[in-house]
Amino acid sequence: MTSLFKTPKQLLKPQDYYSDEWFQREKRDLFDVSWVYACNESALKEPGDFVTLKFMDHPLFVVREVNGGLRAYHNICRHRGCQVLEGAGNTAGAIVCPYHRWTYESDGSLRGVPNEIECFDELDRESLSLHPASVGVYAGMVFVNPSPQRDSEFEDWIGSMNDHAWPHDLSSLRYKGSVSYEMQCNWKLFYENAVDGYHLGYLHDRTLGKVYPSKNVWEPVGDHVVWYSTEQDGKKKSNTLLTSKLSETYGSKMIPGAEMADYPGVVMLFPLTIVSPSPWGFYVSVLEPAGPELTFMHSHSFGEKDEKARDRAWILDEADIVRLSDLETHPLESGNFQIEDMWIVEKIQRNIRSPHYQVGPLARGDGAESPLTHFQETVLRHMN
Repeated sequence: MTSLFKTPKQLLKPQDYYSDEWFQREKRDLFDVSWVYACNESALKEPGDFVTLKFMDHPLFVVREVNGGLRAYHNICRHRGCQVLEGAGNTAGAIVCPYHRWTYESDGSLRGVPNEIECFDELDRESLSLHPASVGVYAGMVFVNPSPQRDSEFEDWIGSMNDHAWPHDLSSLRYKGSVSYEMQCNWKLFYENAVDGYHLGYLHDRTLGKVYPSKNVWEPVGDHVVWYSTEQDGKKKSNTLLTSKLSETYGSKMIPGAEMADYPGVVMLFPLTIVSPSPWGFYVSVLEPAGPELTFMHSHSFGEKDEKARDRAWILDEADIVRLSDLETHPLESGNFQIEDMWIVEKIQRNIRSPHYQVGPLARGDGAESPLTHFQETVLRHMN
């Protein structure tokens, strides 16, 4: 079978994983113009419904307009920089800053200023609209981009993902919770670990089983990559041991129509969104690079309503933030493949400054380490 990837090789330098200068370039040239998951479209049903989020240095919100469309803005009042909206809810017809009641329309224009003539004579309202961001929708998911005037580029970014679509109706799924992982590593190390099919049957043999490279395959989709398992009769399926482990985590009922469909088990939407559809649920994780050697991963789960007791010990009592330093057992004894991955990438990050650090030959094949080179090429292209 012909590989869909080039011969794998390491393209990034060790300092690219810890240099603050490189990280600042990534923020400017990559993250500030990147698409990232914001919420499910079902959270924005009615006119005025909004959801706020923080993406890197950008406080943002998405709002449903009266005409049914979606708009995204930077959550910054043009008067004193206060956050205009908080959490999620409905604007009730106007976007009002709580500080001095400056009021904006859903198109971002400044509508009202208390005591305007008395305090300001007369303002140039056209120059004081909310700073726009961009918004796009795919398969019931809402994505935002901090950069304005990028809406038209969304279709190019999502590309031919329809060829790898999942059957889930996200509007019918129930939000089941979120957890954040604090990882002492560069975001690229975690991403590379996530697309590394070579390690699954070794690092995760006690949690995911013997998932060797011949049993899984990655496929490139533009800047993105998608993962399938071929455990069942060589067919590409999502209902694998990996996704069944997720079902044990969240105690979800099987989603009608999703149990036999042919769709990916993991979708890596470059650069920071990870989607894991399964017959038992739908999981979305967003990477937040907080520094050259610090990354958060915020994971959200959705599924059928199920009151099954969750008694697995490694759920960590619904911890808001999971850190390896808070574990009471060794990561390999946790029974959690996410924690095993955290442990590994932190071990690599601790070594990466060593003068003896060097990446050796990478395992070839679509089910091994070839996706790492695809990822690094994409990073370098965006970084010019």
